[in-house]
Amino acid sequence: MKWTGEYRVNANDVDVNNIVSASSLLRYMQDAANSQMEQDGPSYMELMNAGFSFVLSRIRMSVYAPLYSHEKIVVQSWATESRGVQFGRCYRAVRDGVIVAEAVSVWALCSIADRKLHRVAEFDLHYGQDEMLELDLPARFRIPEDVGLALVGERTVEYADIDLNGHMNNTRYPDILCGCLGTDMKGQRVISLGISFLSEAPLGETLKFYVGQSDGVYYVRTIRENGQTNVEAEIILEAIE
Repeated sequence: MKWTGEYRVNANDVDVNNIVSASSLLRYMQDAANSQMEQDGPSYMELMNAGFSFVLSRIRMSVYAPLYSHEKIVVQSWATESRGVQFGRCYRAVRDGVIVAEAVSVWALCSIADRKLHRVAEFDLHYGQDEMLELDLPARFRIPEDVGLALVGERTVEYADIDLNGHMNNTRYPDILCGCLGTDMKGQRVISLGISFLSEAPLGETLKFYVGQSDGVYYVRTIRENGQTNVEAEIILEAIE
């Protein structure tokens, strides 16, 4: 069962090109997901109050056309078939009846206290299920071994990055990752983005950013202070006509 809501593109969500950034688009999608959770139950806050939290494991987003300030869009989100400890969810953004972006994602439901993963069968979720979009979401995203990654900078997780869980919110990553590609993004837009979330980045932690490129695809790996990989990402850009 799909949840559908109408949105007006916020002028503060556009980038240097006056188009909605990848992070802002992801926020619209996840707001739609949270709205379905509130409508059908349990809501995000009800789960948190019970000691649980959804944590994003991996996501793939395809953007077919740019969105501009103050445009009206319809955003959909729906749960898909889930099994084991993997909870699937899809998203779609539509403008004037035309699909402009889609995304597929896999989430884990964790205990806040000990980070234990819980299985789908343990919960009575009322979101329903619908079809999985046909976007490439590998079971385990890996940066090709022949891509040479070079350290391009560091960034410390700050107050503006974190959410209720105390670590960097997943919607912050797309724009931050784009900011380390060695391009100012002027005249370019994201058309494909895949991120695998491997460990959390808490407040005050400094991340190292490693970037490589092959066949027009940018690859990014972020490393935590303890040497653990934080995220791995694949980004494809396109010149804006």
